[in-house]
Amino acid sequence: MKIINTLSIVTLFAVLNAGALQAGSHTTTEAEAEAVSETATEVESATTTETDAKDSEADRVVSETSMAITSQNDYIKGIMEKTTHIQAERLAEIMVEKGEANDIMFLDIRPRSEFAEKEGVPGVELNIPRNFLEVEAYEKLPELDAPIIIISSKGIRGGLAAHTLADMGYTNVRNLLGGLEAWEKLTAE
Repeated sequence: MKIINTLSIVTLFAVLNAGALQAGSHTTTEAEAEAVSETATEVESATTTETDAKDSEADRVVSETSMAITSQNDYIKGIMEKTTHIQAERLAEIMVEKGEANDIMFLDIRPRSEFAEKEGVPGVELNIPRNFLEVEAYEKLPELDAPIIIISSKGIRGGLAAHTLADMGYTNVRNLLGGLEAWEKLTAE
């Protein structure tokens, strides 16, 4: 938001200078024009740096679980309240109960690069990144009533993905509460 405001101010300054030039009430020096150009370049560079983050959720520091984040965002909080979640402890029980686990689809929605680089829940092979979910889900998850457990880094994208799948007609979707962060904490004990 700060960058957008800065960009707006720079743009306004440039427009005002251009308007003043046309009205003949102000003569812009070469130094002033160069300063405006440099400021616009700095703002553009800062915008590119901040918006091209590889994976903002993976870099986010959260105390305890990702639920701390949802309390700061009413939209996400509303979605998380509507979403069915599964605790890491229950997921561990399901993983041990081989017969029941065979019927469950485990879906890791982390970006492909993160899925390849960082180990997730053992045995989970299906990866549809969150930003491809709407495009790939019907192909890779053809049964709308199949039980699906979604796994993300901290559980927020998983909650959003579960909500999206429900909107797409999937009827039995759960999100790993706290995501891999909760899973890793459980398995480290």
